[in-house]
Amino acid sequence: MIDEAADASTEARYLRGDLGFEDALREVTGTDVGREFFAQILHSLSDRNPAAPPLSDHDATLLDQAGFVEDPAAAATVRVGRDIRMQELIRNSLSIAEAADRLGVTAARIRQRLGDGTLWAFTSGRNRLLPPAQFTDTGVVPHLDQVVPLLAKDLHPLTVQALLTLPQPSLTVEGQPASIVAWLSGSAGTAADIEQARGVITAAEWESA
Repeated sequence: MIDEAADASTEARYLRGDLGFEDALREVTGTDVGREFFAQILHSLSDRNPAAPPLSDHDATLLDQAGFVEDPAAAATVRVGRDIRMQELIRNSLSIAEAADRLGVTAARIRQRLGDGTLWAFTSGRNRLLPPAQFTDTGVVPHLDQVVPLLAKDLHPLTVQALLTLPQPSLTVEGQPASIVAWLSGSAGTAADIEQARGVITAAEWESA
């Protein structure tokens, strides 16, 4: 008896030729991917691309633990996943002008805050982009300016994004782990609250050292 659920899976339909690769990837990632995006992935994966970034220590460790270090398909999967997350971050981030509009200040003020480290941006091409995790609908996440300056300048944008937005075991709200952004948004901004959030950043710096 044929397992109808398995037979209808994205993988099964792709293998039968019922689904193109772009459509299959869009289906499993929820990301609207196009040819320009795939061209960037191909460039990243190309052996002829000397600028192709190596796997991060974190990704390499995960592959090693899973026994996939020598498996090129596994390495490619990790890299493609990373590229997809990076493209999503670029797509959703704010330009300096957009951040200025969001905060009701001038672009010069945003640049000043980037210079003093109270906002975080990364470079994409010729642009500096500010990830949306820092912002509410009307301003900046409360008290974030006391945490962001601790972030190392050489951290990968995806690492910083994860650090700010993923639940942290040491930060709990109603018994559940909370992200730094959620913790700061819900806190009263006491010295103890801020120090707990800062502690997460400090611990991450030690782990990555």
